[in-house]
Amino acid sequence: MVDAKRGWKEVFLVILSVWVISFVAFIINHIFNGLLNHYGLLPRHVTHLSNIVVYPFIHGSWTHLFFNLSSFTLLALGVGVNGVARLLNVILLCWLLGSISVWLFGRISYHVGLSGIIYGIWGYLLIYGLVLRSLLSLIITFLVMIYFSSMIWGVFPMNYQVSFESHLFGAIAGGFVGYFLGKKDAAKLNCRFDEQP
Repeated sequence: MVDAKRGWKEVFLVILSVWVISFVAFIINHIFNGLLNHYGLLPRHVTHLSNIVVYPFIHGSWTHLFFNLSSFTLLALGVGVNGVARLLNVILLCWLLGSISVWLFGRISYHVGLSGIIYGIWGYLLIYGLVLRSLLSLIITFLVMIYFSSMIWGVFPMNYQVSFESHLFGAIAGGFVGYFLGKKDAAKLNCRFDEQP
């Protein structure tokens, strides 16, 4: 019981850290009239490749910030059921794979915001549950499908001011991560069942 409580505290600490960094970045950007916008991810510009580290924390408005953080929190809790290590792995893999894809194939425009990682977690939760097929993972997948069903429209180029590339490549990256980790976890479960007398 103590370990479970500690695990959830670590998950909440990761989520809180994302909130704090995003808020600090937004306030600095607001005070200095959009100074941080130039740290967005600019596809195929080598000098901006290092911006992969910072661009998810840059947001254009309060609405953009709160919408992303609230969605991130709910989806991250779904991953956090499997512990903080899994949450960090999913975030980092979706962040890296999605960002590199945007840098390679995205429009020549500054891409900012947490939405690429959010779509990565979303894609992960959808695929992971279908691959693992445990009761808990399927329940989480079902809830994500219902509550976040409107996110599917974000992967299409419907609004030029929105980085659909971040959404699309984030979701694809999350789907791949969900598939491989789901297969890995399913194999572990099968081994445990096989070992039972």
